[in-house]
Amino acid sequence: MAIFAIQYTYPEDMTEQLKIRPDHRDWLTGLPGLRAAGMYQAGHDEFSEGEVTVEEPPNGALIIVEADSLADVLATFEEDPYWAGGYVLRRVVREWNPPLGPWVADASQGNA
Repeated sequence: MAIFAIQYTYPEDMTEQLKIRPDHRDWLTGLPGLRAAGMYQAGHDEFSEGEVTVEEPPNGALIIVEADSLADVLATFEEDPYWAGGYVLRRVVREWNPPLGPWVADASQGNA
C-alpha cells in the first residue's frame, strides 16, 4: 500500500458547494484508507522570502489516503460528490511516501 496526498482547489464562492458538504463528508468518512482530510485555514499561508507566489482561490483542502495504486485513487475520487458535482476547480494527486513520522510508508527508506 502507498500513501497519496490529494489536493483540492475549490471555487471562491462555495455557497452551492456547501449544500452537498454532508454528502461529501459522508463519502470521505466511508473511504477505505482515509488517513486525514480537511480544508486549509484562510489567512494562515506563509511563503518564503523572494518566492514568486501564484494567486490561487482561497479555498482548498488536503486529503491523505492509503491505497494500492494511483489508478485506484483516481477511480475512487471520481465518486466524490464534490468532484462529481463540479465543485473542484483543480485536483492534484501525488504519491507520498514519508520516511519519518506516524505515516511511514516504507521504514527502510530512511531519507526525507
